[in-house]
Amino acid sequence: MIPPPEHPCWTQLVTGARNLRSNNLSFNMLLFTIRLRYRNDPSAENLRELCQHARQFCLKFETLLTSELAALGN
Repeated sequence: MIPPPEHPCWTQLVTGARNLRSNNLSFNMLLFTIRLRYRNDPSAENLRELCQHARQFCLKFETLLTSELAALGN
């Protein structure tokens, strides 16, 4: 199950406060990209957009990210 948009895990994921290890290259590339974009613009609006982007990615590829989503929800 994918956490709701307001869950703090999305903010933690984007800011790097939560470190997830994955064997999924696409997911790792997503994390690298959103964290880099957040470092370049740490505004609240950008953080919200990056959290939405990360969640949309997880919704789209939910079947491929079962272990990552399980770790994210904890």
